[in-house]
Amino acid sequence: MEIKGVQVITYDNNGEMFFLILRRVEGWHGWEFPKTTVHEGETEEQALERLMDYQVGISKSRLVRKLNSTQAFQDGQDTHVFQLYLVNASMNIPVKNYASEKKHDNYLWAMRDSVEKKLTWEPEKIALKEAISIIKEVEDI
Repeated sequence: MEIKGVQVITYDNNGEMFFLILRRVEGWHGWEFPKTTVHEGETEEQALERLMDYQVGISKSRLVRKLNSTQAFQDGQDTHVFQLYLVNASMNIPVKNYASEKKHDNYLWAMRDSVEKKLTWEPEKIALKEAISIIKEVEDI
């Protein structure tokens, strides 16, 4: 069975590029971008809004672009496919709910030059490169 989801690369360009990552502790240990499954009857954009508002806890953010990148992985008989999105938010707004489901125990706004080293999965590293290219384009860096 294929389970669809969304994953968000959240950045703040505050003189330097910072990216929000979460430290996963359920199922495996490592750093990842926030993600959630798309509920039945929900669009990807609604799932993205739910992820940012309720699961991450950042209520003020701006969708920049849907990325070409996806991440897929197998979990038993299920294949999880996450569409990546790029979102701009202020790192001055506290991330409140990252540990609400106990899947994560910490978060970090990592600087551009260190975030790729921290990310666990190669598809997220590839998506990060796409995101940086888009940020340079939209922010005119």
